[in-house]
Amino acid sequence: MTSLGLPMTAAAARARRHPWTRNRTIRRLLADPHTLLAVGVVGTSLVVAAIGGAGDAIRLLGISIEFLAAQAIAAIAGPHLRPTALQRVMIGVARFALAILYVTVVTSLVRTGEFRPTAALYIPIVALAAAQGTRQALLVGAAAIILYLLPVLSATAANLAIDAQRAVALGGTAILLSIGTRRSISALTITVRRLGMALARDRRRSRQVAAVESVGRLLATTGPTSDALERIVALLRDDLGYDFVSIYLGTASRVRISAQAGYETVIDEFDSSSGVIGRVLRTRAIAFVPDVAADRDYLSASGVVRSEVCAPLLVGDDLVGIINVEARASADLDASDVGTIRLVAERMASALALAGERERLAARAELFRGLTSFATAVNATLEPDRVHQAIVAGLSDLFAADSVGLTILDRATGTYVVRTVAGRDRMYQGITIAPGTGLAGRAIRDRALVVDGSYDPTGHPAAIAGVPAVPMAGVAVPLLRDDVVVGALSLIRHDVDRAFEPAELEALPIVAGLVALAVTNTFLHAEVTELSVRDALTGLFNRRHLDATIARLETVRARRTVERREPTAVAIFDLDHFGAINKQYGHQIGDAVLRAFADVLRMRFRDSDVVARYGGEEFMAILEGATAEQAAVAAEDIRTIFAGIRVAGPNGSSIAATVSAGCAALAADEERFDNTVARADVGLVLAKRSGRNRVVSA
Repeated sequence: MTSLGLPMTAAAARARRHPWTRNRTIRRLLADPHTLLAVGVVGTSLVVAAIGGAGDAIRLLGISIEFLAAQAIAAIAGPHLRPTALQRVMIGVARFALAILYVTVVTSLVRTGEFRPTAALYIPIVALAAAQGTRQALLVGAAAIILYLLPVLSATAANLAIDAQRAVALGGTAILLSIGTRRSISALTITVRRLGMALARDRRRSRQVAAVESVGRLLATTGPTSDALERIVALLRDDLGYDFVSIYLGTASRVRISAQAGYETVIDEFDSSSGVIGRVLRTRAIAFVPDVAADRDYLSASGVVRSEVCAPLLVGDDLVGIINVEARASADLDASDVGTIRLVAERMASALALAGERERLAARAELFRGLTSFATAVNATLEPDRVHQAIVAGLSDLFAADSVGLTILDRATGTYVVRTVAGRDRMYQGITIAPGTGLAGRAIRDRALVVDGSYDPTGHPAAIAGVPAVPMAGVAVPLLRDDVVVGALSLIRHDVDRAFEPAELEALPIVAGLVALAVTNTFLHAEVTELSVRDALTGLFNRRHLDATIARLETVRARRTVERREPTAVAIFDLDHFGAINKQYGHQIGDAVLRAFADVLRMRFRDSDVVARYGGEEFMAILEGATAEQAAVAAEDIRTIFAGIRVAGPNGSSIAATVSAGCAALAADEERFDNTVARADVGLVLAKRSGRNRVVSA
């Protein structure tokens, strides 16, 4: 295309391919339509003159050279003058006038009688003027028509008709050519403009698509990290030319700024009650505001904003954020921007959904890896207190709970007691939990997982004074083993916004199974341990436990100085004539007598005293902190009580039995029990020989 919008001539196009066209002056001449028109007009005039044999060829050649030189000088010097738009139009009109003047002079020189062949050269001048603008077309066309009509005014009567016909034909041709050229050029100009706009739209659409793809690749590579969000807003601003871009993340009720570009001041937070963003939070639909001044919801962070597009980030039915773009009046947003932001929002929402799923899967995997460690920790020991502590400590870490309580069935009483608490609510440790009361009580009663997102502990009948009346997120799960509820787990988070996640609720029944197994194992271990140290008939400690206790006491005593050793007494009991009872009434009655005596021992001695079945009908008690006299007093009480007890015999009879006892105490310098036990045994023998049913200290 030439500088005037006309197609470049083939000669000019070919010339551009030659090395000599690299000269700037030559390029300007080849690109100047007036110069090219002058060359064509001059060439045609000279050829016509040569064919017709013009008489004044030298003058014609001189005028032609002057005309070409004038047009060339105007072409070369014009850009250096930097004329205004009006001045450029005036210069163009002057150059057209020069061309018309040249054709007029040539027409007067090259003629044969009344025949003026070069008059037709007015037509390309008018056409070029029409191509450059309506104003030029009118001026040049009017001048050409006047020049066509001048011969008519001076024609003789004989030539008037011919000259008039020729003038009308040439003038009409010029007018029609001018109108046609102007219309064609106008149509071509409109077409070119539309094509340019279409190309601009296509280029913009291509940039938009490329930007969307870049957003998608970025999010797919890094996920919606803070750095990625900052890069996204920078991309939308730099590549698509949006003046202001912001991304808000949060929930359907409230979002906070996560990244922005273009703003000097920002609105950090929006809820669903204010702003265009608030409207999008409520409606979950994209909002396009062509003129923010006409939108009553709009809240301004920058006073130069004219239009806005705001799109929700939707993950399924959940709104997780907002992407918002705003533009100045010089760059109004339109429907294509709405489509672009919708696509960007979809890509971002997909990335957020994928990132959320990755986080959930990672958290789930971490949770179940933690379960393995938890199972190892709770099964590392069978000692109840250590197991209980490992359970609450492990669950506190595993579920990030502020408080974890372990409620255990007390098998002796059939009640449920909070055995161990980790965290902030240790005041509940030791209280009894009734089925249906509190989180643990509801889990025990219903035998099911209990989830309470706003649990109020002050409603608990056993609530401790001073418990804050603040709702909290709570969950409890029963501990079931062989269809028996052996306890419950309670987990508390004091912030209700930190509700337990679905993956955590899914894991809790598994945790409950592990804990129930561990608790049951402690029960079984306690039973086995009890059986290993207890006499099966009387329930007292057996000889094995007695010997182990004596060895332990001897070790402790040996480590202490004489001054720090506590007094320790030993009492040995033997039922009188027990063999005769077995022979007369049978072993079942004998066993009943032994059990009755064991009950008396349990009733009279302290929990700290070690009372064991020594062998057969003999029993021994080790009393730490007691003297021989104190042991004798206790033994006398036992003898008296037992003498008054009757055991049911056959045929409704009642059987009485008596017991003899010997007592002794360790001397301060003694470390071993051998001599003391021997002295107590001597006292027992003396009691037997002196008539039985008595106590003797040795």
